[in-house]
Amino acid sequence: MFAFRFICLLFLYLLLIVAETKVLPKDSILLAKAIFACKLNVHKDVGYCRSDTSEDYGCICSNKDAIDSFVGCFAYTQENSTQAIDFFVDFCKEYGNTTVDVDDIYTAYKNYTVQGYFNSSELMGINNTNRSTTTTSDNYEKVDTGNYTLSLESSIDQFLVNWDNTFYYGAGILGYWALVLLIGAISNWSRYMFPGLMTDLNGPFSNWLRKHVLLPATIRRKKCQNYKYFRIVEFYMPSRFESFVLLGFTAVCVVTLSINTYFAQGDEVIFSNYYARLRYVANRTGTCSTMMMPLVILFAGRNNILQFVTRWNYSVFVTFHRHIARMMFAFIIIHAVCFTIALGPAYASMMSMPFMIWGTAATVLAAIMLFQGMLYLRRRWYEVFVLCHVIMAVFYVVGTWRHVVDLGYMWYVYASVAVWVLDRLIRLIRLLAFGFPEATITLMSGETLKITIPRPEDWNPIPGAHVFIHFLTPSTFYQNHPFTIGLDEDRKINLYCKVKNGITLTLYKKLVDVPNRTTKIRVGVEGPYGETSDARKSDTIVYIAGGNGIPGMYSEAMHLAARCSTTKSAKKLKLYWVVREVRSLNWFFDELDKLRRSPIETTIYITRPNNATAIEELAARVCSSYLELKSCYSIGEGDSKTIGSYNLKHHESKMNHMDQIQEAVAYELDPIRLIGGRPNIHEIINYEITEALGSIAFVTCGHPAMVDDVRAEVVDAIGKHENRIDFYEQLLGWS
Repeated sequence: MFAFRFICLLFLYLLLIVAETKVLPKDSILLAKAIFACKLNVHKDVGYCRSDTSEDYGCICSNKDAIDSFVGCFAYTQENSTQAIDFFVDFCKEYGNTTVDVDDIYTAYKNYTVQGYFNSSELMGINNTNRSTTTTSDNYEKVDTGNYTLSLESSIDQFLVNWDNTFYYGAGILGYWALVLLIGAISNWSRYMFPGLMTDLNGPFSNWLRKHVLLPATIRRKKCQNYKYFRIVEFYMPSRFESFVLLGFTAVCVVTLSINTYFAQGDEVIFSNYYARLRYVANRTGTCSTMMMPLVILFAGRNNILQFVTRWNYSVFVTFHRHIARMMFAFIIIHAVCFTIALGPAYASMMSMPFMIWGTAATVLAAIMLFQGMLYLRRRWYEVFVLCHVIMAVFYVVGTWRHVVDLGYMWYVYASVAVWVLDRLIRLIRLLAFGFPEATITLMSGETLKITIPRPEDWNPIPGAHVFIHFLTPSTFYQNHPFTIGLDEDRKINLYCKVKNGITLTLYKKLVDVPNRTTKIRVGVEGPYGETSDARKSDTIVYIAGGNGIPGMYSEAMHLAARCSTTKSAKKLKLYWVVREVRSLNWFFDELDKLRRSPIETTIYITRPNNATAIEELAARVCSSYLELKSCYSIGEGDSKTIGSYNLKHHESKMNHMDQIQEAVAYELDPIRLIGGRPNIHEIINYEITEALGSIAFVTCGHPAMVDDVRAEVVDAIGKHENRIDFYEQLLGWS
């Protein structure tokens, strides 16, 4: 099933790439920019249609003398006269509101060539040797045609060369990302296909690269934790590797805007160095921003094929998506400002044209998206952010489409639309393939929702992967939320969701007063997404989970333990789980019972071991086989609570009974170690590295602060021990 989906996805992407390369917009770009250059010439030099509203295209499409001059200039730039004339006719219809007869244009061309402004016989394939340098008509301005022709040719060449360069510089930006993706693919697939080779790479250069480039946070220890200033300024810092990639991207963009914008002396199209540079930078930023758009949309998609190609997870591509989008917006602003200044008095009349109105609307939408994408807003109103972001993105693409439809860059818009539609189509197929079963949702220990969903027989979960759940109720059907998959059993998948805000709080309020705190809701399941970490290639694997980060770590560890048992592998597996309170053990108790029977060495840290909040459910589970019922169940909060058939009464010595419950839990889960207090991450990391025989990998998922601590300690240990040390972060950020 996975192979079939991947082949279909790959085929569609390749088809898109082939289509884009086969129908490259080079011809239409050349036609559009030639019209633009010659229009400037007609307005500003030859003299026809000279007015303050030089951006008006009506004159060059309706005035006979202007048409003659324009056609001569336009013919100079084209090799295919038929294609050029057809494009000119369509252009006048769209922007000049004028229907131009093709025969009139050919007549204008013939009338103009005999005046000697251009020798077009070589350029348009028409046998015309009647070039004159002296003959003029009363309707034409008298000019020194020899010097004028050379000057105009040089000016138009310079204008067109800069426009050509814009296309190649945009391709250079895309090429930079192609190089980054290629390096990522080679590195990660080499690790996957040649695990022995990679684990043996433990020399000075390999250690330096992982210690200082690939693994650490950009600054100090924070990568998963957000930075916060002035209450509302919040942001995440990329990893150091991601920061280097983004720094390189920024450098490429700066170079792209800085080179080859020189001014041709005697320019007959743009008369000053200042306005020439404004025009060239405006053209370049507009074109490059359009060429970035497919990347912005592709990197944001869940079904981004590049995740498979590079083996980078969704979080990496979302980080790149945000920074490319910011750079694209910066280009759009530069484009708008430069053209506004360059247009001068013609700006007002230009703004009445449809393509300018659409372009302005798209720019405003981009600014709003950038603002509402602030972390402060995303984290507090995530569902509103997602819904508004998608709607505005659709209208942004439409606005861009209308803005560039006649400028020759439509294939980048087509690619953007195709990528977005393909992602949505695959998401819909995934939903339909899973079906819409009824899920059993149970509130456990007052803090966690356990969601049990029957799955189709041909739907195979991936250890450590996640799915997006749609709760099909009238108020929540449009929302979808990511949850890590627990161990799959009896054709059912289990998800564990911590009660926070949003949909989990809504479900909590619904369940808190329901008998047995259980209900059934029909759901849609989209996935699985993600994959098992490459830690399985190491000799010792240490999983460190915090809170509700345990399901993914548990499923990976149990899956690997089963494989090791089958293959008689001598790998050593360890699992650390950090929870705040004893009650958290209740919602994962069945899985812990399986862990204690496995070869995985498991240690649980309880940071608040004496907190008796909502302990009743756990007490009901463990005390029946360890202590007398009445002494174990007298720990309830309040005067009287009932769970099942047991009456829970408040007891004066709550601490004593907490000790009894902890003893009962330890008895039930033996040989799992239960330790009260906070773990010392530094000691754990160094102890495990010292004890390991051969290579060792640390895999972590949990609270962002804990994940950052594990990363920092692992990075610090690299190079200090003989072991090959690797680190894998399975925490995915969505906000």
